[in-house]
Amino acid sequence: MRNCATEPAAKSLSLAVPNELEALEPARLAMLEFIAPLGLPARVVYRLELVLEEALMNRLRYAFPDGRKANTEVTLCVVPEALLLRFEDDGVPFDPLQLPPPPRASSIDDVQVGGLGLPLTRKAASACYFEHVNGRNRFTVRLARA
Repeated sequence: MRNCATEPAAKSLSLAVPNELEALEPARLAMLEFIAPLGLPARVVYRLELVLEEALMNRLRYAFPDGRKANTEVTLCVVPEALLLRFEDDGVPFDPLQLPPPPRASSIDDVQVGGLGLPLTRKAASACYFEHVNGRNRFTVRLARA
């Protein structure tokens, strides 16, 4: 997979996002400001925001069950044909790609709250990758720029 390290002409933004609900909005605004000059289609911006929020909310809820204060390192890398969004933390090991999709509800009464963030992320992405390296979770989402 391509990443910023292998793309000499790539532009990137790195953020250390604390595992606090209040940190989500400043991270989102920083990403939007960074990509504004690119003139991306609204659907791409929407996908970026969706993936950013879902990934950070999952980390906020599950990566640090002991309540430890920590950061998720978020890197947005712009390459000619894609946006690469990488989330890295030292929380509980978790491969989001191994999670089965939630069961389909047969009626509105059977719909359960939650469990749709990762399927939505996978649907928005052109590719997703996960690795656990040196005690760190690394989840990368590739979003097409078109």
